[in-house]
Amino acid sequence: MYQLLVVIISFSIIPILIKKKVKLSYTLLIIAGILGIFSNIGINNVSNSIFNVFLNSASRSTILTVMMVSILGGLMGHYKILESIVETLEGLIKNKKNILMIIPAFIGLLVVPGGALLSAPFINNIGEELRITPPKRAAINLIFRHIAMFVMPFSTGLLIVASSFPDLSIGRIILYNILFVSLIVISGYLLFIRNIKVDIHTKRENYGSNLIKLGLLTSPIYVPVIITLSTGLPFYITLLISLVIVYFLGDKNNFIKTLVNSISWHTILTMIAILIIKEIISNMDGLLEIFIALFNNSNGIFYTLLIFFVTSLFFGIVTGNQGASLAIILPMISGLTLSTNMLYIYVYFAYVSAFMGYYFSPLHLCQAFTVELMGVNTIDLYKEYKLYAPIMFVILIGTFFFLRLIVG
Repeated sequence: MYQLLVVIISFSIIPILIKKKVKLSYTLLIIAGILGIFSNIGINNVSNSIFNVFLNSASRSTILTVMMVSILGGLMGHYKILESIVETLEGLIKNKKNILMIIPAFIGLLVVPGGALLSAPFINNIGEELRITPPKRAAINLIFRHIAMFVMPFSTGLLIVASSFPDLSIGRIILYNILFVSLIVISGYLLFIRNIKVDIHTKRENYGSNLIKLGLLTSPIYVPVIITLSTGLPFYITLLISLVIVYFLGDKNNFIKTLVNSISWHTILTMIAILIIKEIISNMDGLLEIFIALFNNSNGIFYTLLIFFVTSLFFGIVTGNQGASLAIILPMISGLTLSTNMLYIYVYFAYVSAFMGYYFSPLHLCQAFTVELMGVNTIDLYKEYKLYAPIMFVILIGTFFFLRLIVG
């Protein structure tokens, strides 16, 4: 019980530090330090937790991939490749209702913290043309911006899953995620897009050339995925090819300087802190024993799911970070006695639960940037979710039992 209290109190400090303008990376390092000092796991286990982050190949791969993605995002932003993608999409898609969904989804493929800020100006402008209220514009931007987190193998959450369970197929997790994300996209469309009246249609010109142009402009995103899936090479290696592609797509001016400046050290430090927290919690036997006892003594599947959901949701909300929530819940799952099929399903459930906590958190960077740019009150944004949030929960529960029935 002591270790559980240490974890809860430690993570409850996060909103306070964030409010004091302490960067998330430093905040999570402070939390890792508090956990290390007060968790009673011993200095050797704390030291091993830190060293394992750098000695473990899966963790190293995760850190290097995050670094490469931050570089790619910085380069594509600097050379205005993202803006060119949006302009090309507008030339390809006639109906602006569809553009509202596709622009944030496309930009979301570049999984960088606060990435909704990249798509927010475009959605704000189109939303103004279509007379959509600012809170609804913000909701549209955020909903469709986060699709990629479920399907891109180098998204932070999936990298943490891969680091925690090296033997699990990330492709299979993504397959389960696709089931969930397809249903929330449909829900998002029905709730936020369908009833928008469109009097303005873009004129479709040079469809063939625009399609080819779009393929070239987005190649830094999809080429490394294809190569990794076909060769098994790590993402941080195949992402080097993306940098070469960006070099030829951009104007090449100050490329090396821009590349170096694009490294997001705070993003890398955030990932390192999350991995250290995960390692420390993996050594907190008292905490894991409580969770395993709750699981083993549960009176039914709904009670078990409630434990997973509340734990993942709580830490997602207080941290505003899906990875931090996963760093807590995944070690707990690894300590359970589960069949391989059920392990996949529980990891999927925890992944989505952690996402929901992160998504609706007031500390969520994408939300903070979007409401600031669009001049939206956070409460007004949450009012837009009055149907979407419970529908998302119902979809999560429904897909869990569907997967359990099919493969469990």
